Amino acid sequence: MPDDAADHAYRYLIDFIDGNRGEEIVRELQRTDGSGRRPFDVSVASLDADLSFLTKRATLVTAKLVLSQPGGEHCYLAHREICKRCGADPDHCGPGCRYEDIRIDQLFAECDDLDRLGAYLRDCAPLLELGQLVYFPQTFRRSHLESRAPDAESTSSPFNSVGQIELGDNPDRTLDLIVKGHRVVDVPSGDPVKARLVTPLLQLDLPMLEGTSLRDYCAILTQEGDALAATQAYLRGRMLEVDTDPDKALVQLAKLDAEIQEGVRAARAEVGRVSRRSAVQAAGAAVATVAATLVAVEGTHLAPVLGMLGAGGFFSAVLAADQYADRRGELRQRPFYLLWLLSRRSVPA
Repeated sequence: MPDDAADHAYRYLIDFIDGNRGEEIVRELQRTDGSGRRPFDVSVASLDADLSFLTKRATLVTAKLVLSQPGGEHCYLAHREICKRCGADPDHCGPGCRYEDIRIDQLFAECDDLDRLGAYLRDCAPLLELGQLVYFPQTFRRSHLESRAPDAESTSSPFNSVGQIELGDNPDRTLDLIVKGHRVVDVPSGDPVKARLVTPLLQLDLPMLEGTSLRDYCAILTQEGDALAATQAYLRGRMLEVDTDPDKALVQLAKLDAEIQEGVRAARAEVGRVSRRSAVQAAGAAVATVAATLVAVEGTHLAPVLGMLGAGGFFSAVLAADQYADRRGELRQRPFYLLWLLSRRSVPA
């Protein structure tokens, strides 16, 4: 099978089933806050086909986003046969397994489009590898035993859920939010903090996110850990301050939108000032270094030039670079630096 997007999705789904990842994630989500589940770990079921909008917003406030997409078509993944006695392929069993049962597994997942899912998983690879994002597919296994003994009958079992988020009348209590049409439509866990954390963020106008590709977004987040932490702290506080009354919330979000746009503009201006100052210092240091080199080669008649420009050019250049790095490090601690960085990659719609 070629290494395309659909194949990437296929391998992710198979590995998810084989590694019993569904059971592991559910156990983690069932923990109470006192036993290890962090308050900013949020599980969301999206009923939208496109996951990019939700991913690029929720990861700005969550420590870990567990994202599922229930309700798709049952997609057939694999057919496997295993000897119950030795665990090997039945075609390679020894003579002692001649009449032993064969376990036959058929693996499925809910997925309408493997190409789209594979492209999404590839774009999100940096966040998936760090565990900041977990994609929780709805997977199933249908199993039955087939006897190789003469005149024996096969027995079958119904679909066994390997990893599944329950919706409908009895939603899974490990599920925090259900999102549809880019809005939170249900809060199965009843957790008010997680609902208030994500709900207003989905309503904000954030053009720097919409114009940035999902691949660039995920790469920037994983490369800018300090900047992400500063942005998350700011946005968490702001989201939790938004009123639950819809009319009041609209006013607060309008003010917050203006505050964010101004913060990004100020960050852009500050980075520009730091860059220009560093460039001037580095240029002056480079000229001084060249002058010193000419004096060494051509003789003392160029010494007045060096006196005018100043000695120690190399060390001045190093100092300028260090000061620039320190200043950029300070800027990374500010809440709008990351959003400014994303705006640089943003392509206007």
